[in-house]
Amino acid sequence: MMERLLNPIKARIRLMVGKCLITACGGNKVDLSLLVGETRDDVDFYQQYGFTSKPVGKVGGVALFIGGSRDNGVVVSSRGEDKDMAIDLDPGEVALHTKFGSSVILKKDGSVEITANGDVNVKTKNGLGNLKVEGYVLATMDVKSMCDTAPVSLTLHTQASAVGSTAPPGG
Repeated sequence: MMERLLNPIKARIRLMVGKCLITACGGNKVDLSLLVGETRDDVDFYQQYGFTSKPVGKVGGVALFIGGSRDNGVVVSSRGEDKDMAIDLDPGEVALHTKFGSSVILKKDGSVEITANGDVNVKTKNGLGNLKVEGYVLATMDVKSMCDTAPVSLTLHTQASAVGSTAPPGG
């Protein structure tokens, strides 16, 4: 008799936490695939404060179900399951990365490594503010300034002086 009374409680406890596969994401809601044949739509998707992602592809997750009810769930964690999301870190390192190859890695030596498959844009709100660098700016290719009139190349740049133009750097 006691077993018959405890079975529904045990079942709800077993259903409180589960692995899931996120099948669609729209804002702060996701659609899930859970146990074989079990799906849930419009489940709340909780993410760390200040971090927002919109999963695409094979994305595994951990879902919590309040009171063991599959009708009252939240996804609290997700991770990319495909090879495009693989990133190799040394112990203690942290990465922010996408399946498209862009990443910011906080390295164990204190440096920051930024990788992009395109431009790296630094924007200030409403065009107000400056990019400030303490230390040297080192470049392996030409550095160009985009002025109002035309780009200025630092590799080819000369300065007017009292005795004529200066030679380009290294010239």
